[in-house]
Amino acid sequence: MPRNLRNRVLRSVMRSGGSLVVSLPKRWAESVRIGDGDYVVVEVAGSSLIISPTSVENESEVRLRFSSDLASLIDKVVAAYLMGYDSISIAYPTEVKEALERELFFLKDKLMGLEIVESGQSSMRLRMVIDPLELKPVQVLRRMWKLSDDMLRYSLKSAAGEVPEPLGFIEKAEDDVDRLYFYMVRVLRKSSANPALAALLGLTSVEILDYRLAAYFLENIADRIFEIAGLTRENISSFDVEGLSKILLENHELSMDAFLNKRIDVVPRIKRNSETLVKLLTPPRLREGQVKVRDALISIADMQYDIASLALPQLA
Repeated sequence: MPRNLRNRVLRSVMRSGGSLVVSLPKRWAESVRIGDGDYVVVEVAGSSLIISPTSVENESEVRLRFSSDLASLIDKVVAAYLMGYDSISIAYPTEVKEALERELFFLKDKLMGLEIVESGQSSMRLRMVIDPLELKPVQVLRRMWKLSDDMLRYSLKSAAGEVPEPLGFIEKAEDDVDRLYFYMVRVLRKSSANPALAALLGLTSVEILDYRLAAYFLENIADRIFEIAGLTRENISSFDVEGLSKILLENHELSMDAFLNKRIDVVPRIKRNSETLVKLLTPPRLREGQVKVRDALISIADMQYDIASLALPQLA
C-alpha cells in the first residue's frame, strides 16, 4: 500500500518482464488527465526521475484591471509576459482606451510574440503567438550572440574609420537583443515551473540557470557596445583599435563556442586574451571619454569570460 508523505507518495517497484515498473498515483493521473495508453515524459535529473504529461500545459490566462494609472497597468502586463502567461485580459474604463492602446502598441514591439487579438470599449485581450518549442532558447541565444557580434564588429570598424558612424544600426540591433532577452526570460521561467516543457526543450534545471545568465551577459554586452558607439570616434581611435578588435572578436566567438559546446579548453585562452586587452587599455594618461571607452571594453571582455566560464564543471 502506498504511504503519503505530504506531497510525496511511496510506491513499491515491481518487475514486469525485463523491466522495473512503478504505478502512478491515481489522484495525480486524474488531475493531469492521463489514462491507459497515454504517454508521459520521463526526465533523468541526477539520481531522480521527473514524470510529466506529454502536453506541455493548459493555456494559462491572467486577468488584469486598470486601478489608478496606466504605468502600473503596463508594468503588470510586462510581469505577466515574463511569468509566462499565454493570454492576458485587461479591463479598463472607456476613457483610457485610446491611451492604453497607444501604450500597448509600443510595448508589444518590445515583448516578442505578444499581440492584441481582441479590443473592445472596456476590455481587450493579448495573446502570446510564439510556441516555445518552435523558437527554443538555444536558437534565441545564437541570435543574441550574432547581433552582439555584428554590433561589436561594426563599432570597432567605425573606430578605425573603416565604416560610417554606427549609432543607427547599433541602436536597432540593441533593441532586437533586448526583445530576445525578454523572450528568453519568459521561456526559461516557464521551463523552470514546468518540467514537461523543460524536458521537451532538452534543458536541465542547471542549464535553465546557465542560459539565463548567458543571455543576461549578452544583453549587457550589447548595452556596453551601444554606450561606446555614443562616444566620439577620437576617444576610441587613440587606442590600438586593431589589437583590441582582434582580441574582443576572437573572445566573443570563443565564449559562445565554450558555452554551447562545453569547450572548457578555450577558457584559459579567453582569460589570457582578456589580460592582454587590459594592458592595451592602460596608457599613462586618459581623458574622461577614453576612460569610459576603456571601462566599457574591459566590461565586455569580463562578460565574455563569464559566459565561457559557465562551461566549467561546478562543485555540487
